[in-house]
Amino acid sequence: MGSVIIGTGVAVPPRIVTNDDLAAIMDTSDEWIRSRTGVRQRHIADPGVGASDLAADAVVEALRDAAVAPEDVDVLITATMTPDQFAPGISGMVQDRCGLGHIASFDLRQQCGGYLYGLDLADALLRSGKARCVVVVGAEVHSGYMPYGASWEILRGQRSGPADPVDHAAATEARGWAVLFGDGAGAAVLATDDGPGTGFVGSVLRTDGSHADLIEVPGVGFRHQPYVDAAQLEARAHWPSMNGMELFRQAVTCMPAAVREVLAGADLTVDDLSLVIAHQANDRILDGVRKQLGVDADLVPSNIARYGNTTAATLPILLHEQRAAGRIEPGDLVCFTAFGAGAHWGASLYRVPGAR
Repeated sequence: MGSVIIGTGVAVPPRIVTNDDLAAIMDTSDEWIRSRTGVRQRHIADPGVGASDLAADAVVEALRDAAVAPEDVDVLITATMTPDQFAPGISGMVQDRCGLGHIASFDLRQQCGGYLYGLDLADALLRSGKARCVVVVGAEVHSGYMPYGASWEILRGQRSGPADPVDHAAATEARGWAVLFGDGAGAAVLATDDGPGTGFVGSVLRTDGSHADLIEVPGVGFRHQPYVDAAQLEARAHWPSMNGMELFRQAVTCMPAAVREVLAGADLTVDDLSLVIAHQANDRILDGVRKQLGVDADLVPSNIARYGNTTAATLPILLHEQRAAGRIEPGDLVCFTAFGAGAHWGASLYRVPGAR
């Protein structure tokens, strides 16, 4: 008995912030951002909208697509690095808002690798017989990180510029990472399937804690007493910190290696792949992954230009778009791969049910 994807859904905030919009509040330009990241725009949530809200909307859409009633879901798995609040996680909130009942709900904190880990957990639960229907959702509201101050009023169209000099300086200081991220959510419904050789046919998951500092938020944690204070805020310890060069090197090495490893375990090669759903971190990283695998952009598509990096939501959003575009057909071999903070990475191999 295996597990298959029977429905997908996406939820993104209606507000779009373009690169030109960001150029009005920091020292940057559309060309500077596009040439370094591939991002042209991102969706931004309004104040009061959290990851749980976007996740719930994506789950409702995925259930509708799968023609599955909420009461038929056995397990909910949520992945996010931007929960609504420090504690608890968002899974219970999503469960309640979607009317799923008192089912088991998991929160995963593998950051950009969270959705990949969630798919593997769902597959294990379904194969073991502990569940017959599992929903996996990745959701992020990164806008809460952004140190834009009163410049948010400019981005939301509440007033025109120029930006306050202090706010402009803070936004410019953060531009190396702030321009990358967007808000959004994506979900998939998985169910058991008796078809031989279909569904998830292999996975490779890896963690290397020696690279935990590649991407981190060094403050606002319980090594500090108190866990958050004015000194940490003044030192920008609540901002994300990235080692961009080493992150690039690790990502373009680890993701292709995981793809090849999972293929080898199934006695398959890259030539057998129909599609690679890769984490949308940066177009330069995606280009590096393609070169390492020896494939073109058609096999490893990108949508980062329209969404930015939505962390745990990139895989399900891209999956939903590829399904909607008719790129995923019966018999296709699809590989999911991601690399994220922790460091966590891996690959999962999926055979679409049905004959070619």
